[in-house]
Amino acid sequence: MILRKIIKNNISLTCLWYIIDNWLAGKRLKNGDLKTTSGTRHSGMSLKNSIDYIDRVFKDYLLYGNLNSFSGNVAEIGPGDNLGVALCILANGAENVHAIDRWKPERNNKEQEQIYKALALRKGFTNLFTGPPNEKNIKGLTYNSGVPAEIFFKETNEKFDFIISRAVLEHLFDPLDALSYMFKTLNPGGMLIHRIDLRDHGMFSEHHPLTHLTINDNTWKLMTNNSGRPNRVLVPDYQRWLTSSDINGKIFISRLVGLNEDLLPQRWDQIPQDLKDKALTKVEAIKPKLSNRYRRMKDTDLAITGCILVAKKPFHSK
Repeated sequence: MILRKIIKNNISLTCLWYIIDNWLAGKRLKNGDLKTTSGTRHSGMSLKNSIDYIDRVFKDYLLYGNLNSFSGNVAEIGPGDNLGVALCILANGAENVHAIDRWKPERNNKEQEQIYKALALRKGFTNLFTGPPNEKNIKGLTYNSGVPAEIFFKETNEKFDFIISRAVLEHLFDPLDALSYMFKTLNPGGMLIHRIDLRDHGMFSEHHPLTHLTINDNTWKLMTNNSGRPNRVLVPDYQRWLTSSDINGKIFISRLVGLNEDLLPQRWDQIPQDLKDKALTKVEAIKPKLSNRYRRMKDTDLAITGCILVAKKPFHSK
């Protein structure tokens, strides 16, 4: 515990620790070991809190997409240790859900059993199970475990009406390339709904929240390329992808640097000025230390640490 605190308090030692951990992750990947504690959202949660979380995530997707219901073929990227959101989507009108996860999050089987039993008692959920309520018996679900999203959407012959994710794109090795493949698999009129967390996920928790942007690209790659830690693709990168694609898309801000609470998704000009000022002050305090790529960015772009990307494929698009 003391050694960990010493490492976390020193940026160089923290980087070295992540380089070693990333190297070890690479060895595990080569051996086919995809187990992870990342994404184990429900571990240790009470049953009520687990159900509340599933409901909140499902309702968020409807809110972000301005939807009354889901339909057709849906892909959920990075479902984590429970497929309750997929169940809600199926009960809401989707015909099929493809759950896609590069890793294999560890599960507490007893906790999972209780969650599925509770969901099965809901109106319209009982007939979604072909046997005892568990993830293996969900009708209309295809679970693609151990498959990176970039590869899945590049190689699949499936067409989707919705492709959704929550705090996943920031972990992909190349999220912009993945988005292009996702776009190609959308049916005309199909929609992407992605909530993206642009923070460092606790890597430099003892330091300024933008410390991860002070690390040069080569060192960052050594720290992250095997582990799935944040890729540092920021809002301007996603905005460029949108404007260069034949897609009607928008980005809404859901979090600002230095603020503890999420924002209701909104444009920059809709955010109260005092919140923007607080975030921009936080950016100004570290901007001279940022690596070249990020130092060239606008302060307003650096201030955004969470966003929602919503995009719809035109009906005339092939």
